[in-house]
Amino acid sequence: MLPQYLVVYRRTHASLIPIYRVLVPILVRWTGNPVFFTIRHMQPGFLTSELQPQPAQRLIGIYGRWLAWYLLAVAAVWALGFEGIYYHPTPFYGLLRPEFSLASIPWHLLAIAVFLGGFALWIWQARRMDWFSNGWTTKSVRIFLVGLVLFAILFPPALATIRGGPAAIAAPYERHRDEFIGDIGKGLTIRGLFRDYTTMHPHLSMHSKVHPPGPIALLWLFSLVVFSQEAFPLAIMTILFGATALIPLYFWTRDMAGPRVALTACSLYVVTPTIVLFTATSANILFMPFTVTTLFLFWRALHRGSLAYALAAGFTYALMSLLSFSLIGVGAFFAFMGLWRLGRPETRTAVFKTAAFMFGAFLLTHLAVWLWSGFDMIATFQLAKAQFDTDQAQLDMITPRFPSWTWKILNPLCWLYYAGIPVSVLFLKRLLRSEPQTKTLFLIFALTLLALNLLYLARGEGERSAMYIIPFVVIPAAHMIDRIGHETRSIAPLAATVCFMAAQCWFTEAMLYTYW
Repeated sequence: MLPQYLVVYRRTHASLIPIYRVLVPILVRWTGNPVFFTIRHMQPGFLTSELQPQPAQRLIGIYGRWLAWYLLAVAAVWALGFEGIYYHPTPFYGLLRPEFSLASIPWHLLAIAVFLGGFALWIWQARRMDWFSNGWTTKSVRIFLVGLVLFAILFPPALATIRGGPAAIAAPYERHRDEFIGDIGKGLTIRGLFRDYTTMHPHLSMHSKVHPPGPIALLWLFSLVVFSQEAFPLAIMTILFGATALIPLYFWTRDMAGPRVALTACSLYVVTPTIVLFTATSANILFMPFTVTTLFLFWRALHRGSLAYALAAGFTYALMSLLSFSLIGVGAFFAFMGLWRLGRPETRTAVFKTAAFMFGAFLLTHLAVWLWSGFDMIATFQLAKAQFDTDQAQLDMITPRFPSWTWKILNPLCWLYYAGIPVSVLFLKRLLRSEPQTKTLFLIFALTLLALNLLYLARGEGERSAMYIIPFVVIPAAHMIDRIGHETRSIAPLAATVCFMAAQCWFTEAMLYTYW
């Protein structure tokens, strides 16, 4: 274990030594970290100190360099005339539109204040729990997790106010021609919505035309809870519901790597740019609780041999397919995990049971929906695919874009930025410097990301449409930063990473107009 502090005095006036004997313990107590520095007396009356770089400082330097190179590459490509769509900086879908007007300054300050307040409470609770101890109580973990959920509710809308004040929170839902909210009430009932979905397809909003009816039905249920179909209350309900993804994320990661890595993953998740920026400005955040819950249930089913968990996972996976056709691609993770576990005799039976019961629950759920409403899933998919192809062709007529194959490279580059530069760096570092215990598991995470990229059809829109990739990046990154912190017995590396991620969220929101 590192000493609490180390001070090397070299040619220093004896009269100054008592000052540093008092000052250094105060700094150590305030920061909670070791302090290493050398004090040199260069000339009479002149004193300097040399700080040895700490892990947190080194990480900030690494993150800063990667971010600088990334932005320079984007600027260079854009300057050469390569745009993805509508003159947006490649590989982003957001429009470069800085927001630093005088009217926006109070909202910038509000976002910063919300983060600093949440960060101060995060540090206080982490120190109170003694982060690297093994004596955490259930109560302390619950308090920490509830605090993260509250932060996930407050920080995204505070950041969204940078562009237009509180009205910005509901601005996306105000676009009834484009958003799911404009289709609430069609079919007269939720059952009627499912029954007549293919018939109503030409008259649906832009986003509804390329999705199953699940998002409309979910927002419809929210409208019954708040007794309103107005944009602002439904936007608030979206934020509240989206934040609940933290709960299954915690339990899934805890099962994999323990409670400290789980809370670390949740701490990174709540400052991930794609989550923060689109919790308040996109209905896609509604898909995350279902996605992470399904991953958690699948993990429990596979590793506990539980039929109940397998049935629940199949049911929630069916719900995912009713929300977005893209989410079906998450099944690649189930396939890779199953193939891995088939190689072990002790888990082979659990793989067959999990696969059979998940598939059975998936089919039964769709059968129940069909018997209830007559909803035709296959016809809906065909209509959505035809509409998607039509939309792409029309966009190409407005302004030619790169061919589809180029986006198999550009989309992941966008994902790496919106996952957060620190998270992406830590994720890649974990893959390159793997540990025997997690080597195969995180390789499967990487293969899942590759499969999701191949299955992802959109050219651009990677900021929000593919936010379901975040758990597969955040968890290995959390594992890596936890190891760094554990080696130094300091929470500073994690704290520095969280601060850098939050700063990237603010920078991105301030520079890019991301309402889509």
